[in-house]
Amino acid sequence: MLSKVIYSKEESIIDNDNSGFYASVIVPCKNEVDSIKWTIDSIKNSQNNLSYEIIIVDDGSTDRSCNFIDENKEAYKNIRIIRTENGGTAGARNIGAEAAEGKYLFFCDAHVKVPDYWIDNLIETLEKNDADAVAATIKVMDGEARGYGGTWNNKLQFTWLGKPEETVAEIPFLSGGALAIKRDVFQEIGGFDKNFEVYGVEDQEISLKLWLFGYKVVINCSVEVEHLYKEKRCYEVTYLNVQYNFLCMVYSHFGYDNLVKAIRAAKELPSFDEAMAKVIVNDNIFKQRRDYFSRRKYDENYFIQKFNIQF
Repeated sequence: MLSKVIYSKEESIIDNDNSGFYASVIVPCKNEVDSIKWTIDSIKNSQNNLSYEIIIVDDGSTDRSCNFIDENKEAYKNIRIIRTENGGTAGARNIGAEAAEGKYLFFCDAHVKVPDYWIDNLIETLEKNDADAVAATIKVMDGEARGYGGTWNNKLQFTWLGKPEETVAEIPFLSGGALAIKRDVFQEIGGFDKNFEVYGVEDQEISLKLWLFGYKVVINCSVEVEHLYKEKRCYEVTYLNVQYNFLCMVYSHFGYDNLVKAIRAAKELPSFDEAMAKVIVNDNIFKQRRDYFSRRKYDENYFIQKFNIQF
C-alpha cells in the first residue's frame, strides 16, 4: 500500500485550523462481521494531518457486526454508530451524510484498507484541481488488479477503466469503494438517489448527476485503497433491485431518444417488466426528472460525447 504524501506540507493549500472536522468518513455496514473491524482499524490508524471523524451506518445487521465497538469503548470512543433498518447502500450513505460534520464527505465500503495520508491527498486533489468529487484507485486485496474509476459500454453496463496517462484525470464514474465529495456539492445535488433500493448503480448515478449539474469528477491514481471482493454480497440483492435502480437513473437523467435506447438495452436483462412497472407508478421519480432537467447545466449527450461512450 502507498504511504507517500503526494503533496508536501509546503505545497498544501489547506490550513488545518482545528475549528472542526475537515472530513467525515462514512462507512455503511450490513452484516460485515468478518471485515468491518479491520476496515475501521485501517481508517483509524492511518496517518493524516487533517482532522476527521468516522461514522458507521449499521443498516440492520443481524451478525453483531459493530459489537466490537461496544465491547471496547475506550479504543473506539470517537467512532459514531448510526443504526438504521435496511435503507440500502444509497440510503445508508445519505443518512451518514446528514449526520456528518466534515467539510468533505468520504464514503468507503466496509471491507477496505486505506493508505496513510489518503484523506489529506484526496482533499488536496479536489482543491488543487478545481474538482468536486474524487475517487481513489481500487486495488484488489491480495492481488494486482486495479480499477481507475469506470465508464459505460455500448449497453450502458459499467466497465472499469485502465490507468490514465496523468496521475489526476477526469473520469466518468467514481468507484464506490472509496470516494470523496465536497459536502456543499453533495447537498446541492441532493446526495445519492433517494428512490434507490438496496444496491446498484448508485455510484454511476451520482457521478452522472455531478457532471450534468456542471461539476467535475476526477481520480487520483497515486492513492490506492485495497478492496476485498466477496463472492456473496452482504445485502440481499436481486436483479429486480438493480434493474429498478438503473431504470430510475436513466429516467431521471435521459432525454426521450436516449431513454428509448436505454430501455431497449435493459429489456435484455432479467426482471425488466417488474422494474419498469415500479418506476412507472413512482410519482417521486417523475417529480425528480422535472427537477433535474430544470437545474442541470448539460444534457446526457454532453456526458456521452465527453467520454466517448459508444451508446
